[in-house]
Amino acid sequence: MRYRVLTKGGLDVSRPLLAERQAVPDLSQYEQLLGSGDAFDESLLGAIAEKIRKEQGKIKREKLPLEELDRRCFDIVHGSLPRDELLLSDMAFWSRFAIRHLSDVIYVRFPGRMGKVNLDNFGLGSRKECWPYKLWVRGELSYESHATDKYEFGRVGSIDVWTSHVHRQNFMSIKPMLRSVFDFQYPRRLKGKPFLWEGEEDSKKGVLGIRTLIRRLSENWASVEYSTLSDTDAEALVQIHSKGLHLANDKSLHTRT
Repeated sequence: MRYRVLTKGGLDVSRPLLAERQAVPDLSQYEQLLGSGDAFDESLLGAIAEKIRKEQGKIKREKLPLEELDRRCFDIVHGSLPRDELLLSDMAFWSRFAIRHLSDVIYVRFPGRMGKVNLDNFGLGSRKECWPYKLWVRGELSYESHATDKYEFGRVGSIDVWTSHVHRQNFMSIKPMLRSVFDFQYPRRLKGKPFLWEGEEDSKKGVLGIRTLIRRLSENWASVEYSTLSDTDAEALVQIHSKGLHLANDKSLHTRT
């Protein structure tokens, strides 16, 4: 599939404008085509962006946290784009999407400290932190084709959980591990509420929760190849490494294995 990306010149023009939260001008002169075959339908990006804006407006009217947008829109991004491996894996595609179609949305979604813009959200810096790309990854990791709600466990979990414990943990890209962690941490009986403590941990007082579970699983990955585990094995591993951690409801210890 043939798709458009911004050249270095386009990125250089965009960077200072984005840093000052200004509107980005037409960058057509700085675009180039990559890939082969049929052309990507550019109108899809505009349609996705418009749906995201509508959700952002609803969130503002409902006075919900800004990060609620991620929960409401990850499936829109994932479900709307074609399954083209070259396009989806090219961070230049995602940066262009963020800059040309979503800059106004990103300004609101990420107000920043003292109003400072984190250019990572546009893929200008840490490219895998590009916001629309992270939404697509959330959809890709949570997608279950056989499920009634194909994105069920993508709808649970805080931004901190998805950013720190999923996007930045390579082993969580392994479906059985991701599924097992989320089934454990957000069991259906709790209706989206966490099982283990997700707040600030205090090792001196022994208040350890989901952060410690993820750290234990990450350290264990050095000796166990997670990609070979069955769902049952992955579930057992999560249970083993969760022993002694505090529950979210009353901070009592989790002792079942």
